[in-house]
Amino acid sequence: MVVALAENSSLVHEDCSNQGIGKRETGPLGRKVKGALHEQGVGSHSAKVQPYLCCVTWRGLQQAFIAARSGFEAGEANAQWRRWIEAKTDRSFARIALESLDQVPAEILAEFYRCEADLNSLKPIQQILGFEYFDGIKFNINSNVLIPRPETEELVAEAARRAPHGASVLDLGTGSGCIALALKNRRPDLHVTGVDCAQEALAVAAHNEAMLKLGAAWCWGDLRQAPPGGLRAELILSNPPYITPDEDLAPEVRDYEPHLALFAPEGDPLYYYRRVLDWAQQLGALQLGFECHRTYAADVAQAAVDAGWNAHWSLDQFGAPRWVWAQKSRP
Repeated sequence: MVVALAENSSLVHEDCSNQGIGKRETGPLGRKVKGALHEQGVGSHSAKVQPYLCCVTWRGLQQAFIAARSGFEAGEANAQWRRWIEAKTDRSFARIALESLDQVPAEILAEFYRCEADLNSLKPIQQILGFEYFDGIKFNINSNVLIPRPETEELVAEAARRAPHGASVLDLGTGSGCIALALKNRRPDLHVTGVDCAQEALAVAAHNEAMLKLGAAWCWGDLRQAPPGGLRAELILSNPPYITPDEDLAPEVRDYEPHLALFAPEGDPLYYYRRVLDWAQQLGALQLGFECHRTYAADVAQAAVDAGWNAHWSLDQFGAPRWVWAQKSRP
């Protein structure tokens, strides 16, 4: 009998039926494998568990993965399977698809078990894997930082185009450091510093810098307070918290991404934008680049104008009002 792992480590037949096996319960094969995996560590016991893995195929493992990610639309769940299996095997999805009836190696099945609780939740696949690509660069992430979004690459590209040679740039609310590091990668001549009020986020950014060695710097600072002494900037970039607590968010965002980086004070979605404008005045900045909630881009631009900037908003690649750019003449 050919079997495959099913949701919550139950077993199903290769045709996805579970007749005689017990849906949502760990079957005999699953119990034997799990028991062996917990004894020591995969590296020292793979020979012990190998006899129990001979009937688990790539197709079966894919079915188990999709079942575990049933909280997502089918297309999204399949896209997550592709990301997970390529990350865990360092092989192409197409190659694995061609070998769908081949046996899954013990170490990959062990990885599935290690991820089992997370896979059976709505935890974002990027956090499960521990990384996301942004502007062509692999960034380590965790639950202390926002997951980089592809549209934010446009902010980096425009900043790289606008920044004067050798300019000092601040990324306020740097999180993983993806904006600061991607900009430094595009423009090595710039002096880029990422600022955040969360030490856990700064640790992630510093780790990414250590891996990439691009030469960005990091600084603690809280937009709710005055800027740290000694900071200066010609260009300031920021994707600050702008979501109000009553806004309807996808549960994988609300429940798994850091609220400190998501939410503005209740009833005041522009609060952090005004704080950035205040910092910009104190730090002598001449250019600003904001990422905005689609509902508030025009309001952010108007707030910049009211603060003495020449400002305009523009659309992102998906047609949503997203960007505000502002500038001042040098005194």
